[in-house]
Amino acid sequence: MRLKVLLADNEQAVQIKVARHLSDRGYDVFSAVSVDEVNTLLNVHSFDAVFLDVKIASGESINLIRDIRSRQKECAVIVISDISDVAAAVHAMKSGAENFITKSQGVEGLKLFIQRDLELVALRKKDTTVRRLQMNPGKPYFGDSAQIKTVYSYAGIAAKNSAVVLLTGETGTGKGVLAKWIHDNSSVRAGNFVELNCSALRGDLLRSELYGHVKGSFTSAIKDRTGLIEAARGGTLFLDEIGDMDMEVQAELLKTIEEKKFRRVGDNVLRSSDFRLVCATNRDLKEMSNRGSFRSDLYYRICVFPIEMPALRDRHADILGYTDYFLKAYSYSHFPLDKSLQSALTAYPWLGNIRELRNTIERALILSQGKSLEIDHFPGLKGENVQELIGSVSCQKEEIWDLNEIGRRHIERALSFFDDKLKACQALGITPNALNQRLG
Repeated sequence: MRLKVLLADNEQAVQIKVARHLSDRGYDVFSAVSVDEVNTLLNVHSFDAVFLDVKIASGESINLIRDIRSRQKECAVIVISDISDVAAAVHAMKSGAENFITKSQGVEGLKLFIQRDLELVALRKKDTTVRRLQMNPGKPYFGDSAQIKTVYSYAGIAAKNSAVVLLTGETGTGKGVLAKWIHDNSSVRAGNFVELNCSALRGDLLRSELYGHVKGSFTSAIKDRTGLIEAARGGTLFLDEIGDMDMEVQAELLKTIEEKKFRRVGDNVLRSSDFRLVCATNRDLKEMSNRGSFRSDLYYRICVFPIEMPALRDRHADILGYTDYFLKAYSYSHFPLDKSLQSALTAYPWLGNIRELRNTIERALILSQGKSLEIDHFPGLKGENVQELIGSVSCQKEEIWDLNEIGRRHIERALSFFDDKLKACQALGITPNALNQRLG
């Protein structure tokens, strides 16, 4: 059966070349250059895969991804981005996208990576037993490096008291897993662990999600609804991506933290909820508060016990440990891994951190079909592709690749592109402090 593919990209020259390449290989390809065209095609056709450039939706790509996933549940959504949009692409994955591809490798590389993802979609269609793997539940693994042992000790201290915890670090470093571990080892572990991603909602929707509402308080409020703050009573409220929270809601949250009291939207009844608060962000809240884009009083209130999660590329000693952990969780039994594969895993920069490693392992297991894992089950992991995957860092083949040097050049390239430190940090998904440390 021919797969039906939608390419949504406003760069028509790129789109034409990729569409011709896929058509020649037996795919039914449809193209769109705007959100309206995407919606029109979705109304007429059922697609197996949609490749969506994050720029096409002009800041609304997250909503478009969710719309595609709700309308065509079996459709794989893969995000395409420029190097400047990597942070947005990672965020898009958290909203339902299956993968993201950067354009840094050029049109030929883009065609290769798109075809690779389509081969995986075809594999799933052909064999209905090939579905998203389920990890067996177990104790979380944080690593054995010196950096993570320090984090682990801080987390243990945090679990023994009720102070507000602020987890910082790049996207995909495991802040959510650590937040759950702190809850599970705290005095409120018998209560609920309630999680909210603050970047997913805005304004009244975020306020309603946090505080709840009463029937008739707004158009779609057809019945009373309990908010997450109320649901977290006696437990832990985990606010992920708190740096994306609206300023108006920040003011209300500060008052709630101080008084442990709140009102549902549209209600006059004052309610109480004694909850433990853990927050997380991949942004520099101190810098944001200095600029006025995050309330300084809220920043100082939640930054009581900060813990920074280090990037995976800064603790290479943990890469193989995480690999073994995920493989065992997926019930893989063909150990040990080949030495060349271990070397490739360790050398890869893992810009998407632990989340990228986990997804890469899951994909490799699907491709291996129960056989022993080999380097060919990890497309893009081979040495000759590393340069493309980290943003076309200019290195000669005869050079020895020092990953710290590659990271430094990557940061310098972003700084040159944006000519603005904060914008460069947003695109790279790191804090200004982390940027300064890596530049030395």
